[in-house]
Amino acid sequence: MNKKVKVLVFPCGAENATEIYQALRYSIHVEIFGASSMDDHGRYTFENYVGGLPNIKEPGFQAEFEALITRLKIDMVFATHDSVMEYLSEKTQIMDFFLVNGAPETTAVARKKSATYQMFAARDWSPKVFPNPDAVDVWPAVIKPDCGQGGQGVQVVHDLAEASMAFAKMASPVLMEYLPGDEVTVDCFTDRKGRLVWIGARTRERVRAGISMRSSLLPLDARIEGIAQDINATLKFRGPWFFQLKQDRGGCWKLLEFSCRVAGTMVAQRAKGVNLPLMAVHDYLERDVKALANRWVEMVDRRIVTKAEMEFRYETVFVDLDETLVIDGFAVPTVLAFIYQSIAARKKLVLITRHAKNVAETLSRARISLNLFDEIIHITDGSSKALYVVPDAIFIDNHFPERYEVMEKCNVPVFDVDAIEFFLR
Repeated sequence: MNKKVKVLVFPCGAENATEIYQALRYSIHVEIFGASSMDDHGRYTFENYVGGLPNIKEPGFQAEFEALITRLKIDMVFATHDSVMEYLSEKTQIMDFFLVNGAPETTAVARKKSATYQMFAARDWSPKVFPNPDAVDVWPAVIKPDCGQGGQGVQVVHDLAEASMAFAKMASPVLMEYLPGDEVTVDCFTDRKGRLVWIGARTRERVRAGISMRSSLLPLDARIEGIAQDINATLKFRGPWFFQLKQDRGGCWKLLEFSCRVAGTMVAQRAKGVNLPLMAVHDYLERDVKALANRWVEMVDRRIVTKAEMEFRYETVFVDLDETLVIDGFAVPTVLAFIYQSIAARKKLVLITRHAKNVAETLSRARISLNLFDEIIHITDGSSKALYVVPDAIFIDNHFPERYEVMEKCNVPVFDVDAIEFFLR
């Protein structure tokens, strides 16, 4: 088998970084790394995590980032922030790595709304932009920062006085027509030959902090496809990218922005069977790619996921059977996932139980293999489980009195079933 492609996600703590990780984590072609300047959620997501890098605006960033690329022998980088994308696009020749969708001209245009609207000013799908508040012909209008993304810093202004005040307060403002209609995001993939391999439109529903928590996948209409093809023909892309459209007062689609990076809610395309980050890896390997979409998937819904950090080194996992590993005769998926994760981490697995029946038969009926466990302790004399728990261990049991006694006597972390999800990678 050929060597794996070493992929770095930077920065790695945001939603879109997590989506890249999830998209690539099981690929036999990829070894994935995450790096960040801030101490963020990335270190709970990436097994291979590097923190403490300087900010891209700090003098030492380039030297440290280049050293990281060399030390880890990184082949390709996914930049997850527009400013990082623009910065790295100018450095790829020096640092010798492939930046996904890192054409310098394209990233520069994408970073500024003014450059984007100027680039496409002749198109009928480009919004009307005003040089100053006095030029606005219909109110309300919209003011937004030139280098913002999504809805960050966007203000609806209703008259000349309000617009003038907002215009004066904002650094590098862009003043444009108000678009009251529906909004869609269009996820795209362009291969190394410049072919637009995938165009997938989706809604932005229940938006929180600029992130679509619910997204419905839409049939592709000719108008949206035409805009995608036009953008793709005008600028150089290679990999996943997206653009956002909103309808004007007459129901016509107008461009809000485009970006060269992966979007967090591109997960909607992956749920449909179209793994855009993985397609980028195959394209990097100079393989022709095409999309295989499941037409039955129509919507995704997302939520915040919580991870916990445990400051305790352990080598053994003790886990109870009844109402912990098995409930109502069926294996508990979260606990089973944690067991497999622990095996991969070379932990010792001990099943400790007061089960009234034959343990092997109960596990067999739940389709759980005895081979998962290094040891099975079947207590039949009423003795305390604390007698068996060793110092460098954690203890998982649904029964509070058992957990209480083990913590009191053994001074080790104890968890109910509901807490296990916090420690799954």
